[in-house]
Amino acid sequence: MKIYKLTLGRLAANCYIVRLKNISFIVDPGAEASVIERFLGSNSIKPDMIINTHGHFDHIGAVEEIVKNYGIPFYIDPDEEETVTDPLKNGSSFFGENNLSLKTYNLINGDDIEYFNENGIYIIKTPGHSPGSITLKIENTLFTGDLIFKGSIGRTDLVGGDIQQMKKSLLKIKRIDKNFIINPGHGPETDLKYEKENNYYLRDSIIGS
Repeated sequence: MKIYKLTLGRLAANCYIVRLKNISFIVDPGAEASVIERFLGSNSIKPDMIINTHGHFDHIGAVEEIVKNYGIPFYIDPDEEETVTDPLKNGSSFFGENNLSLKTYNLINGDDIEYFNENGIYIIKTPGHSPGSITLKIENTLFTGDLIFKGSIGRTDLVGGDIQQMKKSLLKIKRIDKNFIINPGHGPETDLKYEKENNYYLRDSIIGS
């Protein structure tokens, strides 16, 4: 696996371009579609799809242009449909991002899961930051979106956030018994071992064990 990271937009969201043996795809293209497309071209990458960890505006802002220009599907969890279509729920109306509402998207279903799994992409449902947030597990890496950052976690006070769901999702990740690299939605790379030892929000007294 080869992973490239682009940090884009005024909220500095991380977009990842992932090359696997048989497919390449984009995770969370949040802004600056032209920058993403120039990078793809300069590295001779033709993406097969987009998979998003969640649907907030700073993670979906470049989706429609890339989908149109490359003719590829955009996948989200079914519980995230209202987030990508409602400017209030994806935050674009609140943050002055032109009332972003996506028209073209694929809700992940059983056939999609089978296709992802065949290519080594595994989905962990991790709601809390938003109703349909997911974590992608690929080889030794977790793409956590806005679930876990280095030393912190995503906020739960936005529309659709739920602190109790967040705690359950964090506990699910904490219980993974192998170390994984964590590629978060914002900020630097970290790893699960470091977060278990240093992240206040993963302490037993906060989310259990």
